[in-house]
Amino acid sequence: MALTGIVLTVGSACAVPSASSGPASGGGPEATVTDVLGRQVTLPLPSSRILLGGSRMLYTTAMLNPANPVANVVGWPNDLQQNDPDTYNRYAAKFPQVAQVPVLGQLPNGSFSAEKAIDLKPDVFVISAANFPAARDAGTIDQLDRAGIPTVVVDYFTDPLRNTVPSVQLLGRIFGREQAAANYVDWYQATMNRVRARLDAAHPAPTPTFFWRAPGYYDCCSTFARSNLAQLVTWAGGANLGDELLKSPQGTLSPETVLSRNEPVVIATGADWAAGAAQPDNVVKLGYDETPQAAQQQLQQVIARQPGFGDLAAVRNKQVHVAWHHFYDSPYNVLAAEWFAKWLHPDLFPDVDPATTMTDLHRRFLPVAPGGTFSTDLP
Repeated sequence: MALTGIVLTVGSACAVPSASSGPASGGGPEATVTDVLGRQVTLPLPSSRILLGGSRMLYTTAMLNPANPVANVVGWPNDLQQNDPDTYNRYAAKFPQVAQVPVLGQLPNGSFSAEKAIDLKPDVFVISAANFPAARDAGTIDQLDRAGIPTVVVDYFTDPLRNTVPSVQLLGRIFGREQAAANYVDWYQATMNRVRARLDAAHPAPTPTFFWRAPGYYDCCSTFARSNLAQLVTWAGGANLGDELLKSPQGTLSPETVLSRNEPVVIATGADWAAGAAQPDNVVKLGYDETPQAAQQQLQQVIARQPGFGDLAAVRNKQVHVAWHHFYDSPYNVLAAEWFAKWLHPDLFPDVDPATTMTDLHRRFLPVAPGGTFSTDLP
């Protein structure tokens, strides 16, 4: 299968003045934007009161406003606390106001309350494309709309190659941080284009790969297909097994299938999920508070617990790698792209060090210091 290039020079989210140009809820003049689903939405730009459909949008707001990552945020769910406590705790320690943001229920499990959302009097509700169907089907979008609260959809999860850039740009407009968004987009595209140019020049054969989604968190063997981080596996020069075998964007392959296919490279994900979200001893913990030594030991244990996996070619040849799970729903997915390309075609990227890129990301854009462990390999 030939490697297909993807154009990353995506234009800014459309924003034009609407017929009503007066201020709304203390925000800027109303304007109409096009969100990532192609929906035309009118809202005050910038908005002064913003309700986020996920607290993991802190990954974006932190680089848009490093002086106060939750400025103008009037509420959010607690998904960051549950799924990435390392990041939440690091930011809450530096910015006590992070812990003071009102917490709402979550859309995927039906605990989100539109009534409580309306009580917060937001100018706009920003939701991820992955959660939009649940909100629409529950009537939440219509209920907010009737209360005069528009919904804008962004996306790093379902189609990251297409939607990461316009999502950052759109959030930059909503928060009134257009220049910060533009600075990040320039850096993001330059980093992605450096990888893309080298792959396009070499035209390497795609490397057969099993993408192992959060081993230990899910029963073996969860994976993605044609979306999310699976897109980046293909983009970075891999032939993703899930793309071939799954009809849906995510699903589970049997251990027997993984063993019989015996792909030469395995790329997994790991994170330090909160207690109760997963069995802490069964995952590869990655994040700000993790050490390289512990991550490698945990990877060895994950493989040892899965019958037969010790005999995989990828294990024998030390071609099992793990990336931070939360690249899957974050504008930092550029780091996953670099790591994947280096793991899939090490001969093409001997001089590329994604850990250095991670440090550069923090020093240029983020208010917290780099550190921790965001990838590991089988020793």
